[in-house]
Amino acid sequence: MARLPMGTAIFRRYVLIGAIGQGGVSTVYSAIDVNRGRKLAVKILAPAMAGSRHARDDVRREALITDRLRHPSVPRVFEYGEAPLPDGTVVPFVVLELLAGVPLTDLLVRGPLPWRQAVRIAASIADVLAVAHRRGVVHRDLNARNVMVTSTGPKIIDFGLATAAQGVDTRHRTDLVVAPSHPKTAFASPADDVYTLGVLLYEMLTGRSPYPAAAAAAILSAGRTAHLAPTPVLAIPGLPSRVRDLVRACMAKTPRTRPAGAEVALSLWAVLDTPLNATIG
Repeated sequence: MARLPMGTAIFRRYVLIGAIGQGGVSTVYSAIDVNRGRKLAVKILAPAMAGSRHARDDVRREALITDRLRHPSVPRVFEYGEAPLPDGTVVPFVVLELLAGVPLTDLLVRGPLPWRQAVRIAASIADVLAVAHRRGVVHRDLNARNVMVTSTGPKIIDFGLATAAQGVDTRHRTDLVVAPSHPKTAFASPADDVYTLGVLLYEMLTGRSPYPAAAAAAILSAGRTAHLAPTPVLAIPGLPSRVRDLVRACMAKTPRTRPAGAEVALSLWAVLDTPLNATIG
């Protein structure tokens, strides 16, 4: 995918420094806001995709959802809209908080994380899911690539496949994120996010996936988690049994038996608040 050259200016304000991330239809650049003299990130639809209505809708949907979640573990959105490029092409863009950290994938290549660190990251992610689900949004693409570990805690990025949650009662609700369903993930439900959180926590605790990577990716992308086998038993010295049970509950084959995101968050924070020498059942 062709990238915009360094020095390209968006609205004569956001000057691109270099590419820092690549998605399926867009690129994330580090940039300088010349009006305020600060660094930030700008996500821009690839000019070659400017004629794709679906691609343009994806960028707008992600910007809207990310902006309205308003959670400390979600990057802050400063501006979004459409901007003309130097060649006259008009593309959607999003101006975001520039994150200083490392992708969770970079930590996992070194092996499993200490269990308390893994639980703390998972608890923060569960907090975001709880807020998103309550507001009618399913992330639908939760994985180690989409978690940045920063000095202030983990940040969930890339809501490009996020969609409207199924089964949310919209009556008398003013806190919902009003966004259309994603055409590829309209079938998704909050239980899908809980499942992938369980997989992610397993990976952080063990340093490996509970399933063959290719098979799991194909099944998860199709939303057919019921076809996956139950997670193996976690045998990690010192790991509280409550965490082991919670991982298995999140990865239950039947979606309706999985705990809600808020329940997962409360349980994980409770584990972290328990003294190390206490017995956790």
